[in-house]
Amino acid sequence: MNNNSVVLLLQHGGTCLLLTGDIEEEAEGHLVANGPLPSVRVLKVPHHGSRTSSTAPFLDAVRPAVAVIQVGFGNRFGHPHPEVVARLQGAGARVFRTDRHGAVRLLLDGNSLAIVPTVDLPPE
Repeated sequence: MNNNSVVLLLQHGGTCLLLTGDIEEEAEGHLVANGPLPSVRVLKVPHHGSRTSSTAPFLDAVRPAVAVIQVGFGNRFGHPHPEVVARLQGAGARVFRTDRHGAVRLLLDGNSLAIVPTVDLPPE
């Protein structure tokens, strides 16, 4: 069912955002195969940063500058997976996590992007 999530590509001025819902590797592969995908300024990380998402081919295709992981503090699944965080950082993305940064507000004016976390916990 996760791979049937709605995926939205939004563009405001020169800024692209990709909102990926709960998709996993299978749906990411479908998006890459049916591309080309644009580079995105912001990626809402798929499937809460689970190990079955944010594959290297997908990240190579979208090349996010910023990655936001929607994840609950101390969640029982252990999301986000450390390998996914490492892949995102290796792809050059600045990573924000809602379990550490609270709500992450994105302020767009068509030209610039400001990222405003509501909390800033130190890294583990």
